[in-house]
Amino acid sequence: MEGNRVSPQSFLQNLSRKSKQVLFTVALYLLLLFICLLSIVPPQYDLNIGEVSPVTITASKDVVDELTTERRRKAAADAVSPVYYKDDTVSDTVMVNIEKVFSELRSVRELGQQIRSSWTTMTGSFTDDDYAQAQKLLSVIPLSNYQLQTLMRTNEGDFESLYRSLTSAARTALISTITEGQLGDAISNIQQIVAYNTRTDLWYNVAIPTLRGTLQPNMLIDQQVTEENRQKARDAVEPIVYKQDQNIVVKGDRITAEQYAILDSLGLLAGKKTDYFLYISSSLLILSFLAITYVYVYMFIPNLFQDGKRALVMAISLLLTLVFCILMGMYIGLTTMPMLLAAMLVVNLIGAREAYAVNFLLSLILTFVIMKRTDFETSQMLGVLLASSLGGTLVIFLMRKSTTRILTIIDSLITGCFQLILLACVLTLSSSDTSDVFQNSLLVIFGALFSAIICLGLQSVFESLFNLTTPSKLIELSSPSQPLLKRLMIETPGTYHHSMVVANLAEAAAEAVGVNALLCRVGAYYHDIGKLIRPMYFKENQMGENPHDHRDPRVSTAILTEHTLDGVELAKKHHLPEPIIDMIRQHHGDTPVMYFYAKAVQQYGEENVDISEFRYAGPKPQTAEAGILMMADTVEAAVRSIQEPTHEKISQMIRKLIRGKMEDGQLDECPLTFRDIGRITFAFETVLQGVFHERIEYPDLNKIRNRSNRKKR
Repeated sequence: MEGNRVSPQSFLQNLSRKSKQVLFTVALYLLLLFICLLSIVPPQYDLNIGEVSPVTITASKDVVDELTTERRRKAAADAVSPVYYKDDTVSDTVMVNIEKVFSELRSVRELGQQIRSSWTTMTGSFTDDDYAQAQKLLSVIPLSNYQLQTLMRTNEGDFESLYRSLTSAARTALISTITEGQLGDAISNIQQIVAYNTRTDLWYNVAIPTLRGTLQPNMLIDQQVTEENRQKARDAVEPIVYKQDQNIVVKGDRITAEQYAILDSLGLLAGKKTDYFLYISSSLLILSFLAITYVYVYMFIPNLFQDGKRALVMAISLLLTLVFCILMGMYIGLTTMPMLLAAMLVVNLIGAREAYAVNFLLSLILTFVIMKRTDFETSQMLGVLLASSLGGTLVIFLMRKSTTRILTIIDSLITGCFQLILLACVLTLSSSDTSDVFQNSLLVIFGALFSAIICLGLQSVFESLFNLTTPSKLIELSSPSQPLLKRLMIETPGTYHHSMVVANLAEAAAEAVGVNALLCRVGAYYHDIGKLIRPMYFKENQMGENPHDHRDPRVSTAILTEHTLDGVELAKKHHLPEPIIDMIRQHHGDTPVMYFYAKAVQQYGEENVDISEFRYAGPKPQTAEAGILMMADTVEAAVRSIQEPTHEKISQMIRKLIRGKMEDGQLDECPLTFRDIGRITFAFETVLQGVFHERIEYPDLNKIRNRSNRKKR
């Protein structure tokens, strides 16, 4: 099993470029999400209703106090008076029912009289059968045996009196309307009218059951309209909202049920509800930010992931800046955040396009994080967004050609002043109190200066870790005290001089077409370091006999073409940046060494010579800088061989040589256009005509003195 284990390093090496890109993107996304969630997820508290809160707790986002709001809405709805309508059919129905009930009651009373007439004494009592027979006569209202007994013992006069007075009172009550829900009040009113001349037992045992069984309200509640009015009253009550950063619980207060419910809804209670929407929304937002940044990368930096080094530097710069900004924003203040750090690092280490992408993504993420923080105002959020996005854009523009540390400091101070103006304008527009505006705004300059200082400190670390080709690194490599350049100057002075002239040509051409001129110059310095291995086999270093005169053309070609591979080995040994190594490898492309090819054809015949044996190993130039170096190298060597150079001869030679490179396909794989090549040609002509200009013939001083002496004699 040990032999089948795969180390992480070998696993990554076996992945395809596409798989590495996906893996890198997922890792960056997870790290960004982790940092953001760590900053915005609020802490949880172990609290219960009735406990005293040890801290003041604020709302992490706008939240509705559902319990208080519902209580107020219910109170508003209950306060709405019902809407009534009169039902004229009720009165007739009630009177018909009263007549029917009294008809049945009359039959029961008469039954009672019949039973009583059969008693031998007046103190007799009704039997269960008597009550059962009486119950059969009732169909509208039921009466208990006790109530039946009262009715069956009532004489006709009392009964009819009750009938007349109760019917009249009920009719009167209906005329004046009986409101739904107030039936008891109506019965009480009838009692006041009828009960004073009615026996008490007859009233309670017969009259009240009769009224309860027949009397109905004729002023009914309009349920639909009433409910609509109540709903309007509920809707009119504004929800009780705790705004983000508003205190929910103050330290020392006892937790109420309402406060507990709010804390629970926000996910602020330990072991209770989790605010999944916070996690889902944050995940989708960070994903969308990263996706739109990748659209920019796809459109303007399509080769970003070719070596992976640039993307890794961008990611680390972004993550470091985000962490710095979050920590300083939390503990010092928003205006002190080093929001320019990522842009400054990336533009110094890689380039402007990559810096714009990082700054764009950082601005979006910072705005999102600050929006979710509970201790910042809206005006501050807008100020940070503008300062980050516009300030970052400005500092990238200023630093895109900066090559010294002092320029980095100056550019950061200029950008800080610009951010100060932006922030002061935003704060002044949003507040009438301007006492602290400029004091707070001045801290922005501190943040910009801090960004520059951290950038300069980290720049050398990134350069060492990733062997990056930064302006400061290139300036350092261009120093004559560099070991390889010192060796080149001492051991191969001809090659050294050739490299200096090629550097001037390449730099001028690069400036003409807008590519990295400093890289072209330094690449030209080192492009022939492979000649240090066998210096005397190259014409510019030979002082006497040419060793190639006694070599087979194929051997001579192998020695000459080997200098690109030797140069790559030396460059790697001295840890030169990868772009310079590529320029060393590519500056001859797969060009044939025509001198020795022609010599071989002359010696062995054309049919016995394969031109592919006389070509450099390549590859062809892949970048504009490598293409410029190839042309500059070719032009300098050829123009130096012109006898009695003139402007016209130099111009013709340059155009002929460049046209030859194009026809041989050496420039097919670099991004130079025909317009670029025209500008490069003109730049070469300008430089070389200055180098090989016609010189003034200085007079011989001895001849002048002799002539003067003769005249005196």
